[in-house]
Amino acid sequence: MLTSSSIVSLVTLILCIGIGAAIGALVVDNNAADAIAIADADADAARSVKSFSVLSRPIDLKYGQVHNTLQDPIKLPGHLVQEFSTKPMAIVNYVVDIVGIDEDGEEFQVPLYDGYNHHYAIGIGRYGLMKKFYEAHKNDPYGGYGLNTTMMTMTEFMDGMRTIGRRRGGRAANFGGGSGAEERGTSHLLPDGYAHVVDNPEALIPLIHLINTKNGKTAGKGYSPLLECPCTPQRVFDVPHDKIDGKSPVPPFSCNLAFEQEKNPSCFMDIYESGFRCCEHGVFVIDTDKYDVDALPETTFYFKFTFEYVDDTPATVPVRPPACCDVTANLTVGGNIEYDVPLCTPGISPEDCVHEMTSTQFFDLMPNYHQDPHKQEGVDPTEEVDLVYAVGHLHVGGLSLDLYDDETGELICHSAPTYGTGLEAGNEAHYLTGMSDCVFDPPLKMKRETVVRTIARYNNTVAHHGVMALWLMQVADPTPASASTLAT
Repeated sequence: MLTSSSIVSLVTLILCIGIGAAIGALVVDNNAADAIAIADADADAARSVKSFSVLSRPIDLKYGQVHNTLQDPIKLPGHLVQEFSTKPMAIVNYVVDIVGIDEDGEEFQVPLYDGYNHHYAIGIGRYGLMKKFYEAHKNDPYGGYGLNTTMMTMTEFMDGMRTIGRRRGGRAANFGGGSGAEERGTSHLLPDGYAHVVDNPEALIPLIHLINTKNGKTAGKGYSPLLECPCTPQRVFDVPHDKIDGKSPVPPFSCNLAFEQEKNPSCFMDIYESGFRCCEHGVFVIDTDKYDVDALPETTFYFKFTFEYVDDTPATVPVRPPACCDVTANLTVGGNIEYDVPLCTPGISPEDCVHEMTSTQFFDLMPNYHQDPHKQEGVDPTEEVDLVYAVGHLHVGGLSLDLYDDETGELICHSAPTYGTGLEAGNEAHYLTGMSDCVFDPPLKMKRETVVRTIARYNNTVAHHGVMALWLMQVADPTPASASTLAT
């Protein structure tokens, strides 16, 4: 049966930490009493849910500056490493936050109008595996998306985390991918019996895309235009050679026919105005000819990752993301990740100003879903997988994201945003602060070749640039009873 799980509320975790030049990465372990508040307390008790938190390394940014890269792996608490040195950890939920540290060493939440979480990804596994991944990708453009000299997207980062352990004798878990600002208000709780399974968890490697939007002017008055990553005059477009600032755009511009026919600016380099491809690590999304960059104040941010976990059992079923879905894709095009929402036609009433786009894709068989077109060769298209979790990812202006079985017309998941109404972190007015999710318990069986239809709706009383309409889902592959002994 399809149910909609409760929005997670984050219980404030008190950290006793010092502040100074020696701060690099801070790790906090919490008892169950300090855990994330989740929907079903009885299930928590039955599964003996525990939690721990990890702070990223400090991120120092000036106003308008972008952080979009991997961080060096952060070691997990020693007692956790020891406890799970001979058994897997089963992670059942997580929350992502942006925090700062005040002069007294106290942690506080950072509002989105000061620091905007564009997106993130996380890998957890053996330290040696995480370190090798970091060394291979730390200098890649666009947030560590390169695989040697071959570009890869966020999906491939996630796939790399999922498969690196399998190739080298242990499973690594992965989280996130496209989600960002909505993370404080979005549940990732899996149904009982399912988990992100990781062998010998020793370290966390984060990929963080953060924009410093702190100028003291937009709080409560509207969202910062910087979250759309405007292409400033400092960006160098070399259209004949398909380069931006001397680098190939990631992913390559590739939209389905509907977007190409409307000449959507995000689909073509020569008319590209704003978005992810102008948000490389270290750049400014303000016109630096109009600002004295040296005089701009610098802010230190941290990402805080809180995980709930249980002991793995032989009945635990590992999960992974399927190769779907992006509304800019179709059955053969992997997708563009982003697109522009044009301004509503003059004369149309504001309540009717809705921009709607539709696409169809294979549920878990996309041969070119932002990745190597040959990667899924040999996969049985009729094989069934179990869908256990789904949530949509939208940007400011988003109204809804719906997923249908294209053949039957059955609604699989409706994911809707929550918008803030105040000034406090997690409730920032005019910002998208949460997305409703769908939890499938029992799981929904889906063939890999099932064609699903995505419908994305945005309000377009104002135009939006570089928006996304992605599904973030978790599925379980067919496994015998001893699922926890198998690689995901």
